[in-house]
Amino acid sequence: MKIHENISLKPYNTFGIDLKAPLLIEAESEADILEALKLYPNLKVLGGGSNILLTQAPEVPLLHITQKGISVAHEIDEFVWVRAAAGELWSDFVDYCVAQGYGGVENLALIYGTVGAAPVQNIGAYGVELKDVFKSCEAIYRESRSKINLEMGGCTFGYRDSIFKQRKDTYIITSVTFCLTKQNHQFKTHYGDIRARLAAHGWEESPEHIAQVVKEIRRSKLPNPVELGNSGSFFKNPVIPQAQFLELQKRYPDMPHYSAGDDQEKIPAAYLIESCELKGYRIGAVGVHKGQPLVLVNYGGATGTELLALARYVQEQVKKRFGILMEMEVNVW
Repeated sequence: MKIHENISLKPYNTFGIDLKAPLLIEAESEADILEALKLYPNLKVLGGGSNILLTQAPEVPLLHITQKGISVAHEIDEFVWVRAAAGELWSDFVDYCVAQGYGGVENLALIYGTVGAAPVQNIGAYGVELKDVFKSCEAIYRESRSKINLEMGGCTFGYRDSIFKQRKDTYIITSVTFCLTKQNHQFKTHYGDIRARLAAHGWEESPEHIAQVVKEIRRSKLPNPVELGNSGSFFKNPVIPQAQFLELQKRYPDMPHYSAGDDQEKIPAAYLIESCELKGYRIGAVGVHKGQPLVLVNYGGATGTELLALARYVQEQVKKRFGILMEMEVNVW
């Protein structure tokens, strides 16, 4: 276990916000996590820092899990259960799976963050969510510092939501087990430009090929946080009652939408933001990305407070025009 005092968090968050933590504990094992909890019961878990916006210096110690390891827990002819430690980078885990020919996570390629943080947000992209491949996770129940196993039913997964997000100070995920396909894959290629890019390459559908084109699409649309501070999609795609959508459709006949069930429609947040002429909008060191309006960026030296002010301005403009309040997907600290 490594303990850092008064350490800059700039390398630990993809927005590149330069605030200091009083203590940052790097845990390489479950024993390290338990020891850290014993010493600092009020600590806060910091994953890959790809889905947080730091607006103030943390007042409590931070726990950064670095434990690695990917292994096959069980397999049969058609399925394989793969277990990954919480500290594994999500993108590395996806690369491992597609290299083995395992299907299920290829649409989630090139998403920043760690395996342990992925269930918290129920990450998703191109028609696939983490819950679609989730089998179970091991976690430490903070109150008793005991190890537990949570199956799908106990995680209350929702759209970018889970029990781990709802009860942030209750569990610390240490590993996740996924159920993937070895054959008879059920690919989802109708989202975005996946099919068109596969055809352009002359590629058949496979985990490796789909992951490759998803990476191409993401790189063409989303800025690399190493080059331009950002946290990917900043807002959730709002879900509104169908009746409200039908009224909006009268004024905006080209408004894209997707059925969300229960007489509800999901509206792309990027469309709403761009319709408010905010694509490429910039004020000082912060702005709305010129290529993908769903992404807020730090052009260098920005504070979390400045980014939060921009986010609220974008929310206000969308609410004023469409009567829709977009929720932030990013966690504000």
